Amino acid sequence: SWRSGTKGRLKARFAALRVRTADGPPQRIWDKGQQHLPGDEAWLIGEQRASGEKKYYLANLPAATDLRTLAATIKARWIC
Repeated sequence: SWRSGTKGRLKARFAALRVRTADGPPQRIWDKGQQHLPGDEAWLIGEQRASGEKKYYLANLPAATDLRTLAATIKARWIC
């Protein structure tokens, strides 16, 4: 669970693994100056919802970031 929503606690199963991006052009993240470059280490985060739906995310958070923080950060885009 990463936070409470209007219908109760929001829950899913998460797993994360440090990976290196293989190739491709640099990916700029809007105007934040952050990017993933080929060969850089990043987090590959998998989410499995109760419905069985699976989603995957790539994040450049620090290597020491714990799973709870990774999940909360990728889900924070819905917080207003």
